[in-house]
Amino acid sequence: MKKIIFGLLTVMTVTVYAQKTDLSTVNSVKPKLGQKMAFEAAYKLHIAKFHKAEEKMNVFEILSGPNNGRYLLINGGRTFASMDNERADAAAHSFDLDKGFFPLLEETSNATFRYLDSLSFHPEIKAEKFVCNVRHIKNSMLDDYRKELARGIKVLGKLKGPFWDNYSFNLYQQLWTGNAPVLITVRNLKDGFKSLEDNYYGSMIDVNPSYKDEYIRTYGTLDWDKRIKLLDEAVEKHEQYIMKLRKDLSSQ
Repeated sequence: MKKIIFGLLTVMTVTVYAQKTDLSTVNSVKPKLGQKMAFEAAYKLHIAKFHKAEEKMNVFEILSGPNNGRYLLINGGRTFASMDNERADAAAHSFDLDKGFFPLLEETSNATFRYLDSLSFHPEIKAEKFVCNVRHIKNSMLDDYRKELARGIKVLGKLKGPFWDNYSFNLYQQLWTGNAPVLITVRNLKDGFKSLEDNYYGSMIDVNPSYKDEYIRTYGTLDWDKRIKLLDEAVEKHEQYIMKLRKDLSSQ
């Protein structure tokens, strides 16, 4: 069930929210075997009826890993105050889900995430294909880990070239996880999955060393070695998957 929650973050990649509306609620659902198309048809009807004008939803489909085939249903741009509000048509909305949606599902879970603007890079780049990295951080090392990510963002801002000009990711932190902080990095693939080819932006031999070189020029070799050690030791668990935006299932 936890793995399902982690994927939910991905839906938030489409929109960058302002500081006070940086929360997203994410529902991860898995259709029953043989019910994929029935689920999609039912959800399209639900979206058109209840999420067309308000509480708009973005839907993503996970395409790899143990969560392959799950859908992430995301309601973004929220605040804590908005969580106190209830829909005027709450009863009808719940009845519609109970009748035509939940019976088609094998599993469902939900979570809340906060978008971290200061730890994201080129968030203005839009995409419909994504690579998601889910990292479980040791609680005692979270502050140091985030500080090092911020240093890394400064280095990225100095890099130029086709690869770095198109390199984009959004960072999210899952809320209310207790002693197991979770950070999700969503890389936005503007040109789709084909841009993952080693030679898409030119030789990776020319691309990869430049980040290390720039980091060392900025902070020094000793700090580079400390960075590598920190990023390795702070992560208790790392998961990765690819996903795509399902416009046809999202609010129009």
